[in-house]
Amino acid sequence: MIRTNRVFMAFLAATIIVLSIAPGAWTAEKVTPPANVISTNPILDIFTWYNLEFEHRIRSNSTIGLSGSYVNLSDNDDTYAQFTGFYRYYPQNDAPAGFFFGGRLGIVDVNTKSDPPAEDESTTLTAVGIDIGYGWMIGTTRNFSISVGIGGVRLFGSVDNEDTATTLPTIRFVNLGFGF
Repeated sequence: MIRTNRVFMAFLAATIIVLSIAPGAWTAEKVTPPANVISTNPILDIFTWYNLEFEHRIRSNSTIGLSGSYVNLSDNDDTYAQFTGFYRYYPQNDAPAGFFFGGRLGIVDVNTKSDPPAEDESTTLTAVGIDIGYGWMIGTTRNFSISVGIGGVRLFGSVDNEDTATTLPTIRFVNLGFGF
């Protein structure tokens, strides 16, 4: 029991000393992240869910950007090619790092295969959606980006094939990117 108390007291003393000696480490100058980030999701890319995103800071708390993706979501080879613009709000004023939420607007080209096989049908639909997530800008110059998030888009327009999805997820499982 006495040995446990000594170990605890030594740990407590060491913690107090480290925190009192190194106050400069806690007040280091903050490096502003780069204004632009280009990123992709290499994990989803492996599963043929391709995406590429460009984000530009317009103020310390907001960004705008462009996103493109291509995915095959069904067993019958229906494909979705999406191109959207987005706006993200960062309430902590450190864009493009930290918690964000926002909206997106764009178009989705839906290419459906019919069963039995016939002529492919292609339709371009309007997409409106939302996103929520968190991004980190790491490194000494904060130029390496890691972000996660989720959202979705709703498709508006006429779809001939009733099996075609009218909502699509926007997944930022682990987007990796470079800031410049």
